[in-house]
Amino acid sequence: MLQLYGYARCSTCREAKRTLTEAGADVEFHDVVASPPDETTLRRWLKRSGRSIEDFVNTRGTVYRQRDLKRAQFTEDEWIRELTRDGRLLKRPVLETPEGDIYVGYHEGAYRRIAMGGD
Repeated sequence: MLQLYGYARCSTCREAKRTLTEAGADVEFHDVVASPPDETTLRRWLKRSGRSIEDFVNTRGTVYRQRDLKRAQFTEDEWIRELTRDGRLLKRPVLETPEGDIYVGYHEGAYRRIAMGGD
């Protein structure tokens, strides 16, 4: 089963879920605003994706701008702490496959391929 992490009120996240389900995938949705990912989940994503923590930060979001986090010189651990406190800081959606692949952001064609079992 695919694990989709997003915000229930986000139109992009809803579209991502719709794309996956219409293509026949079983999807479990996790609302990161209601329940932000924990440290273990974030570290797993980092390890499996090969990406930096900054790739998981929603730099276009309201919270990021309101808190002026562009100026922040956070370490990876500090970013992880911030993301576990406020799911609105997480770039979304994040898709995790049963094989452990991690995808950050929504790309319709890629999601259709993933849903149909291809990459």
